[in-house]
Amino acid sequence: MTLSEMITNDLARVFDTDEMAETVTYGGSEISAIVSHEADPDERDGGRAAAVILRVKVSDVASPAYRDSVVIGSDTWRVKQVLGGDGNIWRLQLERDERSGFRR
Repeated sequence: MTLSEMITNDLARVFDTDEMAETVTYGGSEISAIVSHEADPDERDGGRAAAVILRVKVSDVASPAYRDSVVIGSDTWRVKQVLGGDGNIWRLQLERDERSGFRR
């Protein structure tokens, strides 16, 4: 087995929704991603995290950009910053889309 094949197999396991990943909608397309809440959801924003770190495969999101839309569950988030990548996985910081939560 080549190194490339091993990496592909490892990514498939890591991004398996029966394991560590969950399905999110990134820019209108459903993909598998690893979602990490930055703050304890029980302590911030009425039980919801204020920021998220999202890991996605480069093969699913070729070039993430500021303000890209990401739907996790029923909440819409926006890419705030690309924190880095290793050629296979992007690490993105998301923030809640404040406009969707505006109430009078």
